Amino acid sequence: MGALKDWMRGPAKLEAMRLENENLTLKLEMQALVIEDVTSVTSRDKKYKGNAYQTYSEAVKELAEKYEGKADWGVVQTGNIIDIRAAFISAGGLKVYPNKAAAMKQGGGEKKPTEGKKKPGLKAFAANEMEFVQRFLEANNLDHEMVLQFAKEGELEGRFLGELFWDEEAEMVMLRYRSWADMQYKIKPDSKDYSKFLEATWTDAANNPVTLKEEAFVYGKLAGRVHKADDPYPKVAKCLTQVEYLDMAIRDWREIDRLFASPVPDVEFDTADNAKKGADAVANINFKTKKMFSHTGKFTFKAPEMTGTDSLDREITMLSKMISGTTGVPVHFMGLPDLMSNRATAENLMELVSASTSKERAIWKGLYQSVIKKAIAMWNAQSGKTQLDASKLTVDIPYITQETWSKVRDVYLPLYNARAISLETLLAQLPDIDIDEELARKEKRDAEAMERFASTEDDKDEDLNNDDEEEEV
Repeated sequence: MGALKDWMRGPAKLEAMRLENENLTLKLEMQALVIEDVTSVTSRDKKYKGNAYQTYSEAVKELAEKYEGKADWGVVQTGNIIDIRAAFISAGGLKVYPNKAAAMKQGGGEKKPTEGKKKPGLKAFAANEMEFVQRFLEANNLDHEMVLQFAKEGELEGRFLGELFWDEEAEMVMLRYRSWADMQYKIKPDSKDYSKFLEATWTDAANNPVTLKEEAFVYGKLAGRVHKADDPYPKVAKCLTQVEYLDMAIRDWREIDRLFASPVPDVEFDTADNAKKGADAVANINFKTKKMFSHTGKFTFKAPEMTGTDSLDREITMLSKMISGTTGVPVHFMGLPDLMSNRATAENLMELVSASTSKERAIWKGLYQSVIKKAIAMWNAQSGKTQLDASKLTVDIPYITQETWSKVRDVYLPLYNARAISLETLLAQLPDIDIDEELARKEKRDAEAMERFASTEDDKDEDLNNDDEEEEV
C-alpha cells in the first residue's frame, strides 16, 4: 500500500516542484531586472554631473578651447567672461611710484628739513629706480597691453608663471609668460613656507629638463587653496558646465523657432474634391504674404502652441544669474540688460564685480612688486651700472570706475570742504595724481597770490599817501 500511495502522489509532487522552479525562475528574473535597473541608474548618474570638469587639466584644457573658439559649446559666453574679468582686474594698467614710506624712513621725504637744507622730493629720492622701471616696462610692453594679456592668461589657468632673463642685445631684463597648458610645469615651494616658491621645472620640446631658480621667475596662484602651490582651479572653470547648458538652451530655442515659429497657411474646404481643386489652384500661383488671395475655402494660419519656450526662457535667465554670481560678471555684460530693474540694481552688480576681482587684483600687485624687485636684482648683477634699490618703489593697479569718482565727489570732497581731512588725503583718492607735485604747485600758487595781494596793498598805501600830500598842498 505504501508504494502504491507514493506512486499516486508522484504527479502531484512533480507539479509542486515545477511550480517551485517557476517561482524561483521568476524571482531570479525580477532580481536581475532590479540589478540591471540600478546599474543603469548608477551609470546615468555618473554621466550627468553638475561639474563635468573635476580635474585641473580638464578644466584648463576646456577653458582654453572655449576661449580659442575650438569647443562645441560655450564659446561666446566663456570668451566674454574671461575678457571682462581681465579688464576689471587690470584695465587700470600697471603703475609704479616712489615708495613714500621708504623715503620718509630714509630721510628722502622729510616734511620739515633742517635749516639750510632743501627738502628733497620723492622723484629725486627714487630717480634712478624710476628711470630703470620706465625702460623695463617699455621693453616688456607692460606700459601697454601686456598687463591685460597677462591677466587674461591668469584667468584661463588660475596661475601665472613669468620667466625673467637678461637680454644682452637689449641690455635689459625681459619678462616672458610661460603657459602651464604648454609646459606642464611644476612649482616647488619652500617646505617651511608655502608662499615662497623655490623652483619651477618642466621638460622642453627636446625632452630636456628645464629648471628655473627663485631669482629667475615669478609665480602667482590666482585660485585654489592657499597652501597648495601647485594645485589651483580657475574661478570661471567652476561654472563651465552651466555655461554649456546656457549655450545649449539658446540653441534649443533657435531650433524650436526654426521648426515651429513660422506659421503655415491653411485652407479649409467642405469636401475632399474641393480641397483637391484648391490645392491644384494654389500650386499654380505664386502666393505671397500681404497679397490678396481669393478662394472658395476658409483661409487661416496654423502654428503650434509656443508656451513651451517659456521654460527655456526661464532656464536661460536662471543659468545667466548663476554664472554671474560665480564669476562676478554682471548679467547686463552677458547680454541681458533687461534683468536690471533699476539703477540701484546696476550699482549693486558693480559692487559684485569689485568684490569678485579684489583678491586677484591684490595678488597681481604682489606679483608685479616681485617682478620689479627681481628685475632690479638681475639688473644690478648683469649691467655693471649704478646699483638700484627696489625698496624705493611701490606698485599699484588702479581700480577706476564711476563709483570711484562718485565716492570722491560725495564723501571726500565734502569732508575736505568741512576741513575734516587734509588736501593730501583728498588727492590720494584721485588716480594718476602726483600728490607731492600737486601740493608743491598749490604752495607756489598760494605764495604768488600772497605776493600779488601784498603788492596790491602797497599800491593802495602809496595812493593814500599821494592823496594826503595833495590835500596838504
